[in-house]
Formats: sequence, C-alpha cells, structure tokens
Amino acid sequence: MHPELVLFDEDLRGPVVRFLTDQVTGDEAKAHDHLADHASGGGSSFVAVQDEVVGIVTVRWRSNNPALGGIPLVHQISVAAEHRGDGIATRLMDAAENLARAKGHPRIGITVGLFAEYGPAQRMYARRGYVPDGRGVCRGATPVREGETVTVDHGLLLWLIKDLDVPGDT
Repeated sequence: MHPELVLFDEDLRGPVVRFLTDQVTGDEAKAHDHLADHASGGGSSFVAVQDEVVGIVTVRWRSNNPALGGIPLVHQISVAAEHRGDGIATRLMDAAENLARAKGHPRIGITVGLFAEYGPAQRMYARRGYVPDGRGVCRGATPVREGETVTVDHGLLLWLIKDLDVPGDT
C-alpha cells in the first residue's frame, strides 16, 4: 500500500510536528518553526501518510539565498528510515515540483550535503535534472574560498537548480 500524499494543513500539525521532531529536528520547537510560514503562504509541505506520517517535503517559496534570485527552494525532504527505498521521496519531489510549476515558477532549487550520508539524495537529485548553481561548495549560502579549511558537516552544501517546464513557456 502506497502512502497518501496530502498538502499540509492545520489538521495535520500534531502528526507532522511529531514526525519532524523524531526524524529531522530532534526538537519540538524547531519542528513548529519549520511550519511557521505556512499560514502566511511562505511555504508549503506535502506529507506522506500511511496510518502515520512517513515523509515530508517542504518548499519555501522564496529562498533566503540571494544568489538564487528568490526562486523557490525545496527546504526539507525526509522519509522515515523504514520506508526509504519505497519511492516515497520521488513522489514527494514530484509533488513539490508540480506545485512550483503550477504556481508558474520556471526554476526550483535544493541543497545537498557532501558526505556519504547524502549519497542517495545526491544521486536522486542528479537523476531528476538538478545541476549545481555554479558557486561550488558553500557553508550555508556562502561559497567556500580556495584554500579555506572547513569542517565537513551538515552545513557544508552544494546548491542545485532545476529548470521546470512551465505551462505557456516556449
């Protein structure tokens, strides 16, 4: 049985906060912060539900990275470990990209970490057509300079961009 994908609404807040706390943030306050801009239209999430929340993808409609020119950013994608490899992440990414396309956005961005834990995500994003934005490795939104010494951790990122086929574009 495939989980149902639903657009986040307040009725799902409790289960989504539990999922985010357990799977992503480790902190309930951070899980609530993750959803804070949804009511104002600053972000949208699709949630995979199969008796409980088993995955989420969140799009921030305006990236806080000025180098991306304010394009939407897939801010978070997470699937519960026991459901990885079931195609849920692909379905969540399809939903996020389709929503961005429907809203008329010609491009969408995403970040990915650089160490082995991110290998499956790196491969999935490449298969989906995401390409580096050309600034190289970044610490957050700031490019790392040649010769700079950095710690490889979750904050060391590659920013990726995908062109979307938007209806009416030629």
